[in-house]
Amino acid sequence: MIDLLIKVLPYIFILYFLFRFMKEPIYLLGIPFILFLRNSIFVDQALIFSVPGSYDPDIRFLGWFLIVWLAISLKSYFMIESNELDRVNKRGMNYLDYLIIALIVVTSVGLVLTLKHYHMVEDVYTQFLTLLSLFIGFFLIKDIVRYSKLNVLSEFLYVIVIINSIASFLYLLHQGLHINIYGENSEYLSIDFQGGLITRTFWFMPVLWFFSIAYLLVIKRSKSIFNIFFLSINMLGVIISYNRSSVIIAFLLFILYYLLTGYKNKNFINSFKNLALVGIAGVAFFLALSNFLPASTGYLLDRFKELDEKPATKESNNLVYRFYKTERIINKLDTEKVLLGNGSVTENQTPYIKIVNAAAADMGLAEVVYRWGYLGLVLFALLFISSIIKAFMLFIKNEGIVSQLALLLLLTIVSQVLESFISFTFMSPNRFAMGLWYFGILSALIEYNKAIIKSETKLLNDF
Repeated sequence: MIDLLIKVLPYIFILYFLFRFMKEPIYLLGIPFILFLRNSIFVDQALIFSVPGSYDPDIRFLGWFLIVWLAISLKSYFMIESNELDRVNKRGMNYLDYLIIALIVVTSVGLVLTLKHYHMVEDVYTQFLTLLSLFIGFFLIKDIVRYSKLNVLSEFLYVIVIINSIASFLYLLHQGLHINIYGENSEYLSIDFQGGLITRTFWFMPVLWFFSIAYLLVIKRSKSIFNIFFLSINMLGVIISYNRSSVIIAFLLFILYYLLTGYKNKNFINSFKNLALVGIAGVAFFLALSNFLPASTGYLLDRFKELDEKPATKESNNLVYRFYKTERIINKLDTEKVLLGNGSVTENQTPYIKIVNAAAADMGLAEVVYRWGYLGLVLFALLFISSIIKAFMLFIKNEGIVSQLALLLLLTIVSQVLESFISFTFMSPNRFAMGLWYFGILSALIEYNKAIIKSETKLLNDF
């Protein structure tokens, strides 16, 4: 049964997206999203995504993304309603786009300097294209979203939440209940704790937990049993990951959601009341889980205790130790490379890149500084900060679907800022082309909102 699931699940998703693509082209974007989810839904074992030869996984990802973009663009253009052609044809630019363009320039300069500094550079071009795919993907996402109506975009994102919830359920079966879903010996840690088996792994962990939780809070706020179930499954997945920081981030999303909605509605009392109810429900949920999985919940609580008991060591792997590793990477930069970084170097140019990759797994900022230098770090910081500000303003100043999507993106981006201190985030290998997907959607939403304001202003002037 499990072997059959492994073989057919990716194709079920693909067939569904192809079917929906016939009516709503944006649904073909689901293919890059399931590639983004990779091992958690067995995409790595789907023959359709296997390419003969030794193509780099990130280059394959970009290739599929370009095919999807072309198909969506062609179909959407001939389906778009005449009254929306003006909005679609005008490819507006905003400061998010300019920051991405600046990062493309820094990446290109880094390639030139790498070619100038090293002799063996065959693989440098592949690494350059991999880094560049991060920014190409941003513009592809933005271009795809501009064709779609916002309510269709919202429903499409709900499908992505459902798929991530399915991945979370499989993750729970394997890591929580130890039903062999992903194969034996896939864990990097297996210990006996309080009479129970604890296993840990990240390679098949769903990567859209925080986005899914934010979506189910913001957009699907009805009390339907399905949405409560999906929210519970995603929260359970976070808990069974035994990742302290992820658990904290997930609960911070709840707090931030109620504070922001309370601020907008000028009703903090109601927000605090709802937050208290959620807190009580969360405690009851955790206590119930403790009875069902006592070793798992005990291990998670024990990991939180380690924060006070252990120093900053490799074993503790706490935030202090992660900053220590990142500091070592920064100190390794040559004086002339502090500003622009080391560019597209690989292990063939410097074996030290292995240490960089290991550090980036725990803090993506390490590789950002190493690749793009302090200038790149500033540009990425500006990208996150300006996106948070703009998403907040769109949320506050608008109502309906624009406001909801803005709040969804705001919560997602905040979660990524926090997650960048504990994992690869947008620097995750084999996922570069979709690394900045939330920025691409936000940039399209900004332009969509501009078009609405312009249209309303024109109507008022005509009146």
